[in-house]
Amino acid sequence: MMHLLLYKFSLLLVSSNIIVAHTNSGSSFQPSCPDHERLALLQFKNSFSIDCSHISAHSDWDVIPYAKVKSWIGGQSADCCSWDGVECDKKTGHVTGLDLKASCLYGTFPQNSTIFNLAYLRKLILSYNNFNYSRIPSELSQLSELRILRLFSSTFRGPIPADISKLSKLSILELGEDLGGTQLLKLQNPSLEKLVHNLTRLQELTLGEVDVSSTVPLILQNLTTLKQINLVDCNLLGELPNNLFRLPHLQNLDLSFNDDVGGSLLEFQRHSPLKVITLFGTSVSGELPPSIGRLAHLEALELSLCQLSGSIPSFLDNMTKLSSLCLDDNYCTGVVPASISNLTNLEALDLSDLNVMPGQLISNFGKLHKLNYVSLSGVKLGAKILRSFANLTKLRDLYLSDTQVVGQLPQWFANLTQLETLKLGGNQLEGPIPQWFSQLTNLQGLELSYNNLFGSFEIFSGLKNLLYLFLSGISLTFPSASQTNSSLFKLKLLWLISCNLTELPEFLRDQHQLENLRLSQNFIKGKIPQWLVNTTKESFEQPVTVLPWTRLEEFDISNNSFQSELPIPPVSIKGYDVSNNLFTGLIPKEICMARSPIKLDLSNNSLSTQVIPNCIADGLGDSLQILNLRGNKFNGSIPRSFTSYCALKMINLSENQLEGDLPRSLANCTMLEVLDIGKNRINDTFPSWLGSLPNLQVLVQSHNNFHGAILDQHVGSQFCCLRIIDLSHNFYTGDLPTSYLRNWSNMMAVKEEQSNSYSTKIYFQMEIGGRKYTFLEHFGYSITITSKGSSRDFTNNFTGKIPDVIGELNGLQALNLSNNNLNELLQLTSLEVFDVSYNQLEGSIPQGNQFDTFLSSSYEGNPRLRNSTIQEISSGCVSGFIIGAIVAKLFITDKYHEWFLETFQQRPRRKVQRATRHRRRR
Repeated sequence: MMHLLLYKFSLLLVSSNIIVAHTNSGSSFQPSCPDHERLALLQFKNSFSIDCSHISAHSDWDVIPYAKVKSWIGGQSADCCSWDGVECDKKTGHVTGLDLKASCLYGTFPQNSTIFNLAYLRKLILSYNNFNYSRIPSELSQLSELRILRLFSSTFRGPIPADISKLSKLSILELGEDLGGTQLLKLQNPSLEKLVHNLTRLQELTLGEVDVSSTVPLILQNLTTLKQINLVDCNLLGELPNNLFRLPHLQNLDLSFNDDVGGSLLEFQRHSPLKVITLFGTSVSGELPPSIGRLAHLEALELSLCQLSGSIPSFLDNMTKLSSLCLDDNYCTGVVPASISNLTNLEALDLSDLNVMPGQLISNFGKLHKLNYVSLSGVKLGAKILRSFANLTKLRDLYLSDTQVVGQLPQWFANLTQLETLKLGGNQLEGPIPQWFSQLTNLQGLELSYNNLFGSFEIFSGLKNLLYLFLSGISLTFPSASQTNSSLFKLKLLWLISCNLTELPEFLRDQHQLENLRLSQNFIKGKIPQWLVNTTKESFEQPVTVLPWTRLEEFDISNNSFQSELPIPPVSIKGYDVSNNLFTGLIPKEICMARSPIKLDLSNNSLSTQVIPNCIADGLGDSLQILNLRGNKFNGSIPRSFTSYCALKMINLSENQLEGDLPRSLANCTMLEVLDIGKNRINDTFPSWLGSLPNLQVLVQSHNNFHGAILDQHVGSQFCCLRIIDLSHNFYTGDLPTSYLRNWSNMMAVKEEQSNSYSTKIYFQMEIGGRKYTFLEHFGYSITITSKGSSRDFTNNFTGKIPDVIGELNGLQALNLSNNNLNELLQLTSLEVFDVSYNQLEGSIPQGNQFDTFLSSSYEGNPRLRNSTIQEISSGCVSGFIIGAIVAKLFITDKYHEWFLETFQQRPRRKVQRATRHRRRR
């Protein structure tokens, strides 16, 4: 019996050991990564420097830089499967995933990178690094097992390679940038349609700020696996395919900032899984369809800045999960339905800039207990600020600008202790700025601009969380630096436009976090104060003025009377405007050290130099969009080094003393819309080579030494978009160029003295309470028709008859061909401004049409010209010079740079975008 028990016990031990051994071998052992894959990762790491300072300043709020590759240590015993950001197959040890999001990688991405040797890679995430304008390598197609490819906001540039379409197993594709309108990537070959044609498993498609320049491809409607489409700011155009909303799994659709996407919203299906619809800044029109009430799962509806019309439908209250409703900046009318107050999950409501009446909604606000964001700016609330807002104690953002409210600021605002943003600008508020502002200790953004308020700046100094302050048009007093507590807050933005300032407020010396400073249209005069002068940086003659704010992006002190050399901005500057002052001296070379400037306006000062620095053309050209040096004393030649990366849209070098010819490298500036070189000493022939610029709309050459004939030849599509040209006061000869004139058949129609604006965009981002807001700022430049006479300083000598093709320019409303040697009139129908005086015209003036409306002075100086209704046409008196030829004579005028909307008045990418981004970026 004892032997039998011992035998059974020994069998039990052996069985237990076998089970334990089998369990251990099956659960705890994982092979190391192969040596060649470990070496490939190390070589990939060594291809870059590790520098977190180069991660884009526009990165999402949930991006925290962390240099994961620092844990990648070599050695034969090292297992790369244990490294940060590396995922391996548990059975084979092969590297299957790399998540290096925001890993501080900086440098050029190698086209033959060793990362392409990772044949088993299924996930590659390199978003939020900085690859220094590298091209996306086509060799990515070698990673045939890829399911996830995220390269978002990593500073790639150039064409998206066609070979990416070979990655047929992709479920997530995320390319593009979040730089605020700067499109570094282009999708041309392949087209968007060809790119996704083979990606039949795609669930998420993101091409943010990629220049697609095509219609929304219908093929997207066939990708039934899609859950998310993000094509923000892609230059899309055409009608919005409504079948997109019927994709069976689509939850998130974002086509924001595609101005040319139109169409209307039609029928929505029942049981749709849609959670987020974002069409911000498109041209979608029509009324909201009743079927939108079927979207029971919808959480965010963002239709801001579209062209919607009609009334706001009452059936929105069926969407009980809706947390964000933004219909602002449309053409909706009528009364806001009170039923919106039934959306009890609503957290954000924006009805601003609608021509609607608030109705009973405001009095029912008390039902919306979750509201934390309300914007009714531009809605006519009238009378005093309604007390019903006092019950919204969870409010963090309240926008009530331009609502026609009057009276003094009520005390109940002090009860809204959670407020982080308060906007009350452009109303009829009056009286002293109340002391209760000091109780709003969570306040980060405040706008009181353009009210009848007054008070001491000291009231705001106790708001230690204050970041953004707009006080333009208010009468303020500033304590001295020794009296103020301004060091308690650290402003990022300060606007004190038209505040009757006579000197720079001294508290600014403590504001080291400033990113946006505007002090324009004040009465500040004299030299830059001593506390701004950096005595550690000296030129050969005297200390230089270096702006002390190292994070500054926007700096505007235009329309003052500063008298000194130009202050040197930091490398972070994007918009630099010192126009209309009395600055003297040279352009400091340090300006060319700016990393990504967009606007440089030094116009109407007394700056002088032998030449304009070349670095402005070749050093800043890849980001600079507005260059305005008008009205200074620059001489020498125009820089000749405009590169193929030239991003300039507007160049104004007029009213200087520039000489030489027009540099041919300007042909590299293919985005150029406006070129004004008038009133200089440029000596050249007609720049026909500028005709290749596809976007050129305004060309001003007046008052120079251009000479020779404008050859009448086949010009194809040259100057295809030209709307305004001024050739006056030069030395052109020969016939008027018929071929060119025929190509200008789309010349614009503008009323006399009517301004027409061009603009470029800068996106400025604010972060309030951990939430990032993006504001769109427009820098504008305008043009104005003028019919004033010529000053007879320089000449043209066009001869022959006026070409018949001018009569075909139906958009032409101003024609000045005075002081030439032309000898024959033609029939014209659309002109309002006409001048052919001082030519050699003969015969009778045509009767009828527009000719009966022109003054006799339009014909004077033509002794052989007859008119049956005019007894005598004065021959006038003209010198021996033959003067002027202007086709649609207009002058570019730089009015004060109007912003499309002031930064704090612009609709931000609010909760809808925030929800969208959190769903699409991991």
